[in-house]
Amino acid sequence: MKIVHVIDYFYPQLGYQETFLAKTEGKQGYDVYVLTSNLFGEEIYQANQKILKHKKKNVGFLLEREIKTIRLSAIPIPLVNHLFLIGLEDVLTFLKPDVIICHGIASLTSIRLARIKKYPEIKIIFDDHMTYNATRGGIFYFIYFLFSVFFTHLILKSADGLVAVTNESKKFMEKIYRIPGERIKIIPLGVDTKLFQQNISSREKIRGEYDIYEDDVVFIYAGKVIPEKGPHLLVKAAVQILRKHSNIKVMFVGGSRPDYEDLLKKEIKSAGFESHFKFISAVPNDKLYEYYSAADVGIWPLQCSLAMLEAMACSLPVIISDHSGALERISEGNGFAYKEGNINDLLKNMEKLLDQETRKDMSLRAREFAVEHDWNIISKSFLETINVNQH
Repeated sequence: MKIVHVIDYFYPQLGYQETFLAKTEGKQGYDVYVLTSNLFGEEIYQANQKILKHKKKNVGFLLEREIKTIRLSAIPIPLVNHLFLIGLEDVLTFLKPDVIICHGIASLTSIRLARIKKYPEIKIIFDDHMTYNATRGGIFYFIYFLFSVFFTHLILKSADGLVAVTNESKKFMEKIYRIPGERIKIIPLGVDTKLFQQNISSREKIRGEYDIYEDDVVFIYAGKVIPEKGPHLLVKAAVQILRKHSNIKVMFVGGSRPDYEDLLKKEIKSAGFESHFKFISAVPNDKLYEYYSAADVGIWPLQCSLAMLEAMACSLPVIISDHSGALERISEGNGFAYKEGNINDLLKNMEKLLDQETRKDMSLRAREFAVEHDWNIISKSFLETINVNQH
């Protein structure tokens, strides 16, 4: 069976859902391709220049991280950050896929794929990650409204499967896209539990490199260091906790917006705790386990992130926002939810995890939760939405 993942922007080095799904399906014996543009989104590129190196890739067939990738020239669509992939229909006609998985619903690409349904032998799954928080006013709310008015009927007519990655994503699809809830299957994000697991030698190496002592408790955030992700909230809480506990270190791993990082560092310096914070540039996804292994607790102050699961797979309990849209990820006693934006509540939850026995118990639960969400399990769930027989 031939499966084609279609997505406007593709970053195999950074480890998003589409990368792991495609790689896992390939290992399961399917003939898998990713069809995408030769461009990188500006914000992602700016935060990950050292990894991505160039603003765009060559057009044509490429083998990227063991994934057969076809990159097309693309025309950016102003305002909505979407693309017109040149030759999309021609390539799909040539490939003759059995299954198309479209990542993202409200886009020009999804509309074009829906029109391909004139070939009934092709099964199409539409996968969406949007959350209801994305509709908090602004121009995008209006754009989503227009999409639902003019194109939801086309998506519903052509879709063989509709997937939301969280309950919050399903809510978004129901309320904003106006897709009936009974048509939507929730399939959570997954994690490569063979790659992401606690590694003692990596723990010793990274801790030695960044002057982290054996009795230090390390809180880690991995992802873009930008205001929307909330690293400043972690800084404020960590500064407070350091006034009572000196054995605290905080690691930020990911590309940053320079002016924002400067503000964070100024706040840290004024508090006199520079040596307790480590800012580390973005690293390839397949190296992140080394940094999680060096840490003790993962924190994501605002938005939901795949990195949460990767940290859990490395046996880290996590602290997340109660408005993250991903509370199910801490449903097994493997983490805490704090009141979003409440520094004192974040501080209290961090203090709970200073207790070694609490961390030990929650770390075991974190690993168990991650194993239940291995990509091998998740990828099979995708194909089950269209009743494909598994090997």
